Amino acid sequence: MKKLFLSLIMINVYINTFAQVGIGTQTISPQKALHISGNSTVNAISGTIAQLVTPTIRIDGLNNVNQGISDKLRPVSATDNGDIVLSHAVVIPLIMIDPITLANSEKDYITVPITINQPSATSTDTVLRSFSFVLTSPSIVKFGATTSFQFYKASDGSVITDGANRLWGTRFRFSIAPTGVSTAADAFFGESLKAYANSVNSSSATGLLYANSEDMLSLPAGNYTMQIISSIETQSTQIPIRIINGSGNDNVSVVAYPIQ
Repeated sequence: MKKLFLSLIMINVYINTFAQVGIGTQTISPQKALHISGNSTVNAISGTIAQLVTPTIRIDGLNNVNQGISDKLRPVSATDNGDIVLSHAVVIPLIMIDPITLANSEKDYITVPITINQPSATSTDTVLRSFSFVLTSPSIVKFGATTSFQFYKASDGSVITDGANRLWGTRFRFSIAPTGVSTAADAFFGESLKAYANSVNSSSATGLLYANSEDMLSLPAGNYTMQIISSIETQSTQIPIRIINGSGNDNVSVVAYPIQ
């Protein structure tokens, strides 16, 4: 019996040396270098649709107590197949276009003011600037832009006092994106549109106004070009206007965090 037991140990060591190691895989072959098979316990959380899953695996020593102060945190995730993978360090963005970053030269994204004259009372969408970036892995991407506006008559640049409300603001759009992400002309995101009344008690309302656009998208890896759009809508009964973007402090931020 002792010889048989030792023989089985030797066979097991031989198999594990040249193939995969299986724990609890009596009815199936190991699928990875180390394959642990077992049933998790699932308990419903009262009053919710969520479920509490008691895991199959416990690794002694893998805890916060043993996490060194200088160690970089890396989330450990499980795929749909149960494979354990080490994620990217989410505290380090893949890309960053941000005026508060000292190493970044992009402090004011409209260095020379842009003047847009409406040819008639209509809706006007104008690309103020485009930004290109590359995602090396699927990511959660946060977009933000602060853009200054001024409004005058398109005909002569004088102030407008007709008291009419106009829709104005900024929004984003992709002109280049991987398959599955729309680049259609009307596929806007991060819209920040508001009403503008140009007079108070017959006195003109002039000066700088700001639009703050922001959005957060889950995007696949690939090459992207994002456009920042200046948008103004003037009704047919109203005076065509002149829009000046960029006379103030205009900044843009694009930060991506990998999720795989």
